[in-house]
Amino acid sequence: MHKTVVIPAAGLGSRLDEFTKNYNKAMCTLGPKPVISYIIEKFTKEDEIIVLLGYKGDLLKQVIKIAYPDWNIKFVNVDKFEGEGSGLGYSLSCAKDLLQKPFLFWSNDSVIDDDVNKWDYSSDFMILSEFRPALADQYRHASIGNGKVNRILPKGEYDPKGKTTLPYIGISFIHDFQTFWNVFETQRDIFIAAGESAGLNAILPTKYYVTKSWLDTGNKAELIAAKKKYSDLMEETILEKPEEAIWFFDDVVVKFHIDPKFITGRVERFKTFVNADMKKAGVRLPDLLAWDKNVYSYRRAPGHIMSKRVTPTNFQLFLTNFIGKIEEKHVSSEYRQAMVNDFYRDKTLSRIKKYCETYEDLDESCTINGYPCYPAKDMISSINWDLIADKIIVTDNYHGDFHLENVLINKTSEGKDEYIMLDWRQNFGKTQDGDIYYDLAKMWHSLIVNHNFVKEGRFEIKIKKDGEIIIDINRSFIDTECEEALKRWFSHPFSWYDSACNSSRVLQFDMYFAQFLTALIFLNIAACHTGDYSRFLFHLGKYLMSRFLDEHHEYIKKN
Repeated sequence: MHKTVVIPAAGLGSRLDEFTKNYNKAMCTLGPKPVISYIIEKFTKEDEIIVLLGYKGDLLKQVIKIAYPDWNIKFVNVDKFEGEGSGLGYSLSCAKDLLQKPFLFWSNDSVIDDDVNKWDYSSDFMILSEFRPALADQYRHASIGNGKVNRILPKGEYDPKGKTTLPYIGISFIHDFQTFWNVFETQRDIFIAAGESAGLNAILPTKYYVTKSWLDTGNKAELIAAKKKYSDLMEETILEKPEEAIWFFDDVVVKFHIDPKFITGRVERFKTFVNADMKKAGVRLPDLLAWDKNVYSYRRAPGHIMSKRVTPTNFQLFLTNFIGKIEEKHVSSEYRQAMVNDFYRDKTLSRIKKYCETYEDLDESCTINGYPCYPAKDMISSINWDLIADKIIVTDNYHGDFHLENVLINKTSEGKDEYIMLDWRQNFGKTQDGDIYYDLAKMWHSLIVNHNFVKEGRFEIKIKKDGEIIIDINRSFIDTECEEALKRWFSHPFSWYDSACNSSRVLQFDMYFAQFLTALIFLNIAACHTGDYSRFLFHLGKYLMSRFLDEHHEYIKKN
């Protein structure tokens, strides 16, 4: 039997606060996928799925179309999804013409494990949950008796013992659709205000099923707890960011960002990033499949995340192969200075400002781990940016987020190591050229802050009674061994073929410059994350930069 399912996803998701600032709530990440995927994938490509769009509707539509390109999914725009005249009933009425047949109503924040094919679709039914006394005031309850639902009650009305009422979870099958829609025609105001429950009350009594697996992703506390549970089941370590997301659908990976320029830049750089020489070294990108304004997808590549397979030996081999195949781009001093001012100086100051506004941090002098530290914005303003412009190595072959979490290591059919680079950077400020040292610093960053430990909460930031700030994070023995290998790598001259001069030259990379950029990166990325991790990154950057500038006065401009 082919089913018709309607998923209302027009609302603001106000119960979820920061989680729906940039997203429709059906896009909230739950482990490898957005919430709505756990509903869609209950069905098949042959079933008809109707999604009602309102708040951030275009973003949700893009994600669904990219993730399920060959599914029978229709979209209905809801013109009023907030304010007077809006409501679940109004949203549902916008799809009335498509729902002149039996259909499943499925609230976009209800996730269950039950097999939908085991339900009897020959008559109306509702899905109820086991009683939840601590949350009973938050839900509508169904009055039950003689194996039937006899009434859906207003919120706040229920049997405190949970014997004669059970929570209605927003999933129901409307077989008698004519009677259901008649309520809309005759009692429109009630239908708009009460939602589908007004129509359901007209077709009662009905049979019901009780689920033991209900997850209410519209409840913030429940969503946060579920995020951790689902995330623990993944090999990938994805740290959530408020402006972007990455999701996994079988053999397809989907990247989302609220800024269309981010996506456009990623797609453009994909076409030029890996040249023939880098492919010979076993470095490649996955296959790009499709894209839209705010989203793109690529084929899921084979292999394991390098952060979980790294050894000092394969780390140094990979590093040498990758850097050895990058070519320097010869540009004017003015071009270099503009790159540095835009990407390193101005962007970092902007990110520091954003962080301080978000967390109401005054960015004052403080003591971190016993060391006196300066205000972050003052340190950035004091740096000799002319010196930085002289040190960068400009290239258009950089990766841009050369972090061990963004590298897959795979054995080819010939038994050779193959490296697949993920999450490449879309630009370097106003240009698509970049700096080799930035890649080296991002790699160093990944050896100091292992995302696996962050995911497990194995870091801390706390303020002592005397105002001193303590920061700490667990590190693995292998990561510290790789960091030592990185330092040794810096100490040896590097033979590099310069195609512009058609000759080889020996290059000595500056370890201290890479160390400087690593500290800068922590200050820069703090505003891109959330909560205690964001605070940890900011103070780690503040601590490392203070120590660096105290030891390397040449990086400070003269008055």
